[in-house]
Amino acid sequence: MSAFAYVNVEDVPLQLRETSVQRLDDNASITLIYFDGCPLVGQCEVGKQRQIEYPFPRVPELRNSLVEWLLHWGINFYVMAD
Repeated sequence: MSAFAYVNVEDVPLQLRETSVQRLDDNASITLIYFDGCPLVGQCEVGKQRQIEYPFPRVPELRNSLVEWLLHWGINFYVMAD
């Protein structure tokens, strides 16, 4: 089973959005997005950049690091499992 964390772009503080690094994947169908201090790279569909998807790690240390970063910035998120 895999799980993903989802964040609405408008919930990310403006200062993080302004300093984010973004690029298209090799197929130009997904935008990869990195925020300062975030332990993972998120992704969103090109043209539908309202929500960012992160893989929700099984490794506790990495998972906790992601959750702590989100909570530190007050970013709302939810997790769904496949």
